[in-house]
Amino acid sequence: MKLAPAASVTPSRIRVIASLADQHPGTARLFVGEDTRPTPDFIKEAAKRAIDSNKTYYTPNAGYPEFRRVVADHLSMLHGVTVDPDRQVIATASGMNAIVLTCQATVGAGDSALVLSPLWPNTAAAIRVTGAEPIEVPFLEDDQGFQLDWDRLEGAVRSNTKLLALASPSNPTGWTASHEDWKRLVEFAERHRLWLLADAVYERIVFAGRVAPGPLAVPGAMERTFLAQSFSKAYRMTGWRIGYVVAPPALGPTLAYLQEFAVSHAAGIQQEAARVAMLEGEDFLFQGQARYSLHRRLAVDRLRRINGLKLVVPYGAFYVFPRLDGLTDSMDFCEYLVREWRLGVAPGVAFGEGGEGHVRICFAVDEHLLMKALDVFEAGWESYRAKL
Repeated sequence: MKLAPAASVTPSRIRVIASLADQHPGTARLFVGEDTRPTPDFIKEAAKRAIDSNKTYYTPNAGYPEFRRVVADHLSMLHGVTVDPDRQVIATASGMNAIVLTCQATVGAGDSALVLSPLWPNTAAAIRVTGAEPIEVPFLEDDQGFQLDWDRLEGAVRSNTKLLALASPSNPTGWTASHEDWKRLVEFAERHRLWLLADAVYERIVFAGRVAPGPLAVPGAMERTFLAQSFSKAYRMTGWRIGYVVAPPALGPTLAYLQEFAVSHAAGIQQEAARVAMLEGEDFLFQGQARYSLHRRLAVDRLRRINGLKLVVPYGAFYVFPRLDGLTDSMDFCEYLVREWRLGVAPGVAFGEGGEGHVRICFAVDEHLLMKALDVFEAGWESYRAKL
């Protein structure tokens, strides 16, 4: 009996490494995108108050109105844009939920979607689950970093292409779209009549300025852009599973309807905690940027002392994505690091074919753990390299 496309989905290679690490106690877990510090107290206290005030019932499918209004105000403050909180903002049970709802609303069997790669693998998987085909469009990579390959992007469009998906700042590369990049991307999407899915989860983890440039301020972008956001990374709320999506006005209600048939709605307690995070979290975010900036410098300086390794300084997010000379099977290397060295990093191939030869290392962890892990990484790489 033939199964639906969703039944063919397999675990991401990052999860494969995580499962292997579970079998090897003591493995340093730098394969996951997570700060080792807990959620800050002011957010936890907001959740406790939400419980005490009985925000434990069903909420509207799109979320509490007060949550959506704060999201709209937040976007106005950060990007100078006006969005309708009633028709465009939907509280979601994670950034992943926001991506899934967007894919369900825009592509299906017989369609294709362009995915700028390397990219967090769950985006391509969400496209595949709908029955659509993700088409990987790799970045150009040189000594200056990653850049959009406009010729390849133009050549990848098919008659059945309906969506363009990307992340800025990028997980795993740290590439961050400029205002000019967004203008060209919106123009490209308009010309080819594509929806645009912008994963903005890391927009508050940048190393120049307050926030990464976004697409919504570009003229014409609002009618075709879905902005997926999460509180997991910048606010250290990975386990809370709360985010939101900003949708085109015509499709916002559709996403709220779709959510009813997935999780009904984002939990009310998490919505209230996230609302307070936006209202009271600016100083906390600035402190986080300073910490990640320091860790970025420590990681880059340490890794650049390793033979056979090339590394571009990331503009955003909290990962480094070094290329290792001669590495053709990053999955095998990462499995070797877990088994023999008790070190877990993510294989570059997990993020698409354009990521092969790289590994992703999260530098949001404790400083002592980071530096110890990078020492182990060098030793592990030298040992593995000797066998190539």
